[in-house]
Amino acid sequence: MRTTAYQAFIFQHTVDLEIYLKENYQLDFEKAGKKRICTQDPDLQLGTGVNYENTWIRPNNTTAESNSIGFKPTYGNILTWEALENSCSLTEAVTYVKLKSQNLGLYKSKYLLRLERFARMVTDRMTIGRSSQVTDYLESRSIDYPALDKDFAIGSPGTFETLISFFSSTSLSKEQIRSILLDLFIVRRSGDPKYLPFKLSVVVPVYSKTKDFLGFHGRYVSEKYKRKYYNTGWLRQDVTSTLFGEEKSSIHEAIRHKKQLILTKGIFDFFACYQSGFHQVLATLNRGISSEQFEITKKYPVDSIVVGFTAAKERESILGLMQQSLNKVDLSIIDDTRDIDTAVSEGVKLSILISGAKNDLQASEDGNRAAKLKKKKKEKDALTEMGQTYLVSIADLVNLIKTSKKSPRKMKNILLEQAKTRNPNKSDGGYVRFPKTFVTEPILDGFGAELRTLLHLLIKTKDGQRPINYTQSALRGDLELSQAVLIAHLKKLKRSGYLMWKSDIRIEVLKAKRKRTVVFYYYPSTIKFG
Repeated sequence: MRTTAYQAFIFQHTVDLEIYLKENYQLDFEKAGKKRICTQDPDLQLGTGVNYENTWIRPNNTTAESNSIGFKPTYGNILTWEALENSCSLTEAVTYVKLKSQNLGLYKSKYLLRLERFARMVTDRMTIGRSSQVTDYLESRSIDYPALDKDFAIGSPGTFETLISFFSSTSLSKEQIRSILLDLFIVRRSGDPKYLPFKLSVVVPVYSKTKDFLGFHGRYVSEKYKRKYYNTGWLRQDVTSTLFGEEKSSIHEAIRHKKQLILTKGIFDFFACYQSGFHQVLATLNRGISSEQFEITKKYPVDSIVVGFTAAKERESILGLMQQSLNKVDLSIIDDTRDIDTAVSEGVKLSILISGAKNDLQASEDGNRAAKLKKKKKEKDALTEMGQTYLVSIADLVNLIKTSKKSPRKMKNILLEQAKTRNPNKSDGGYVRFPKTFVTEPILDGFGAELRTLLHLLIKTKDGQRPINYTQSALRGDLELSQAVLIAHLKKLKRSGYLMWKSDIRIEVLKAKRKRTVVFYYYPSTIKFG
């Protein structure tokens, strides 16, 4: 999920504040010396220096009114402006800015343009400073890095001495150099995972489809690290909605011409395809594929998608997503237990791997379940990001369930009341998060006493993606319900899409006989979003 800090940075540098205020608030600005002063409100001016570019500023006075959640700034960006204007949190302000800026023209601040220019310089330096361990590793993976450098700048941080020397030769001050390195997610010997690690690794810069620099994706050369791959910067938040290579016109042209998309998981499989002439390839940089990435692939004008995932869960997940999709694209999965680059380096022709990919595959129940969970998580994260969710204390919910067995209306009224309070910025610890859409009509009115069963299971999973296991007798005991009533509740919740489960039959051999127990795994976090 994107943080508010991320949104603030993006909005500050990709939305022209002067045009935004003119279009949405009818505010005009005129130049006065080096400042731009608002003609309707002389106390309001736009930032002009590097540190205040594309921001608003007011005189620092103590009489400034704060909004209902305590904001009282005298300067800020678009996000803080909307938080003040709408008396809401920064998280909720995201909704207003997205809505009001969607019709504005493309814009990049001078700072962002300079930062992107430096990003290209930095990646060029990293390709020059590759150590022998890194080049040996690339050659062991059969990666033709000299040929790929032009398009993908395969490099290594190695040490940052060459970068420091490079920037020191410019007219920039030490503070400016440090600021640039921080914004490019490069710092010396930092333990923060947001920044490039001070360890030997292969790295590539990653850009969004609109060519915005997001950060670096890397793979440690040494096998001693438990986590082989890492992402830095904004890519840590955007990796599930980014496809590596999507900004390349050559890739788009190849996909359009061949009407085919090859989907890989990692950069080495990606490079194995690209250097073999199969330019119609994108990589998820992810474990399998997210529902956001799947939605992106659906929009490509192709007749077939060839998937190069090897893990069973990853294959099941994409099959489940395709099963739920209305997209009629043929999906096929490469029939090899090895990664693509490994198979190719061991002598298998890539054309044979692709042409022999299996299609007409059916998603299993587990695959469909995993796909649904991914979709729900995506919708939940999107609503959370825009402040369209609310939190309810677990302690309050537990008490509500205990006292409302015969009063479904009581449960509904309390949920409605909780949704009116603004608490999206509280820690999730001790709370369950609900979408505001959950309490809108006619959704909440569609529930009866089964709402109590759903809330109980939701608390047990702590609103997570992992299921809670129950025998029916244990669940009946906790809820004090008869078997017939409980079964009626579960059937209605499953039929309406608010609950998923799978059963597991356990056979326990006792001294005299075998005991058969049926355990149900419930996924109440599938509460509907959107």
